[in-house]
Amino acid sequence: MEKMSFSNSFWGDSDKGLEVLMQRMKQGKHVCEELHAMLKERALIEEDYGKRMAKLAKNFSPREEIGTLRDSLEVVKAEIDKGGKAHLELAQEIRVKLEKPLGDFIATQSAMRKNHNMIVEKHQKAKAAQAGMVQKAKERYDSKCTEAAQLAQARPDPASKDAEKAKQRLQKTQAQAKAADSEYLSGVDKLNEIHTKWVQDFTTACNECQKLEEDRFHFLRGNVWNYANFLSGVCVADDEACERVRVSLEACDFEKDLAGFLDRSTTGSIIPPPLQYINFYTGTQDSSRKNSVSDLPSHASSAAYQPEPSSQHPPYSYESTNGVGSRRASASSNIPAAPIAQQQQPPAPGDATFQYDPYEVPESMPVLFSVRVLYDYQAQAAEELSIGKGQLIPVIATHDDG
Repeated sequence: MEKMSFSNSFWGDSDKGLEVLMQRMKQGKHVCEELHAMLKERALIEEDYGKRMAKLAKNFSPREEIGTLRDSLEVVKAEIDKGGKAHLELAQEIRVKLEKPLGDFIATQSAMRKNHNMIVEKHQKAKAAQAGMVQKAKERYDSKCTEAAQLAQARPDPASKDAEKAKQRLQKTQAQAKAADSEYLSGVDKLNEIHTKWVQDFTTACNECQKLEEDRFHFLRGNVWNYANFLSGVCVADDEACERVRVSLEACDFEKDLAGFLDRSTTGSIIPPPLQYINFYTGTQDSSRKNSVSDLPSHASSAAYQPEPSSQHPPYSYESTNGVGSRRASASSNIPAAPIAQQQQPPAPGDATFQYDPYEVPESMPVLFSVRVLYDYQAQAAEELSIGKGQLIPVIATHDDG
């Protein structure tokens, strides 16, 4: 059985073989162009993905993390950067090793296909034109032969006047038939010559087109195979990167990270106590008590002490302390603080010679509260008292008017 091929499959009376063959070749070209467009777009996608991966790796910063977990995150950052570079390299490989060779292959095949199509089409048109001329020559030849046969069968009476005319007409028609026969034979010979050339060129074109189709088949197969290999390589690299991330995560140790952080950043292990309550009058710490009127001696009045102000400016300012009225005074800063209490007997009732010294308070004398001087004040009269800023003055009595 004869092997199937293009050269024995596209013949026929209608000469449609060339059209069918060229249609198939054009379809093959379109497939190549589709694959070329796909590779070009895939290269753009890989390039964009690689750039975005590189940007992601640059922006991702686990610097605030510590210990082994930070090491793992640094591995993630490095693998993202490597992945971005791998995809950029893949885009370049697709362009250089797949897209460009395919583009050159399409151009080469298109040029060869167009050349064979032009040659065969030229001879096919010449064959068709010659076949038309031969057909017309055959029609003239048949017409003259038929006319000559009819004239020969007529056989007029030799004695009649028309006999000579009929003979001359027959001879003329036979001569025309012979000329038509010669033209017919010449046309057929020329048609055979054109047909032979057409058959040779079309056979060559069929063989070349089959070779082009075979080359296209193997080229596309190899091109797509390499495409799959390139992508597979990147996928393997991505899988290896994921494995390195998993290995780094397995090495993470919370206890180690915790110990390292505490070793570097500890501020101490002793809990500081809260502020304690300090009694203003006794100077003792007792959080269960609050400064109130109950802290004062039992016989003290709840009214606050307020001496008469000087004509120049008031020596005292009033300030409430934990519910107990207190007074603060002012005087010159060069006056030292006076002692709070010294041994002194209380005056006898009605003793007009008694001189009051505010700094000499007998221990037996109860102190209602104390006031601290806010600013200096120099006495301007005998009944006034010079005081200095910061002095603490005990109060042993208050007036009913405040």
